Amino acid sequence: MGLIGICVRVTINFGGSVLVPDWPDFSWVRSAVNMIRELKARKHDVFVVVGGGKPARRYIEVGRNFGISENSLHKLGIDITRVNARLLSLALGDLSDPEPPLNFREAIQILLQGKVPVMGGTVPGHTTDAVAAMAARASNSDLLVYFTDVDGIYSADPKSDPSARKFDRITTQELLKLVGPKVTPGMNTVLDPVAVKLFERLNIRILVLGKEEISRFPDILGGKKHRGTEILR
Repeated sequence: MGLIGICVRVTINFGGSVLVPDWPDFSWVRSAVNMIRELKARKHDVFVVVGGGKPARRYIEVGRNFGISENSLHKLGIDITRVNARLLSLALGDLSDPEPPLNFREAIQILLQGKVPVMGGTVPGHTTDAVAAMAARASNSDLLVYFTDVDGIYSADPKSDPSARKFDRITTQELLKLVGPKVTPGMNTVLDPVAVKLFERLNIRILVLGKEEISRFPDILGGKKHRGTEILR
């Protein structure tokens, strides 16, 4: 697959499926921290957005059983993403801020201080996939990357469909056909449709990488080949 080349500023989305598959995965969080430390040592600016994972979906499921409104369920999921963001920011120590930013203005202030902003969700209707796309735009990032529990984008869920075909590259229009048109609280797709639509406005490289690439990512950022999927406009 193609090389990324030298990059100065990167926005990273850690999907909940890798950070908190059931509950926080200490080993993977440690790998993420080590990777971010290496990126900072190489003088890269880093902006991080984290998802909610199964804990968020479980809270939303229970709330839905009580007949709670969809808007409130979105807010419930956002709360869980912010707990996850706080965990990662605390694990980063002095590289980050212990208080996850609630909006992009706060996040950019942290970034300009030379630190790593780590944020969760923002407003109902936007998953953290979309938040990451907006963060990349707000921060003028050179690269947007999504780490997931599969090694790229497939024509179907490879966990349940062994005939699923992996894409080395895929356009935003092709991707929209795969993910569908609607965002629902706790939805579990490789990327949500709002994010995919936002990609069309970003003039940057966009990658989806498997969680196994975490230790290789600093070298991928420096130009080494990756095994994921590149999203084209």
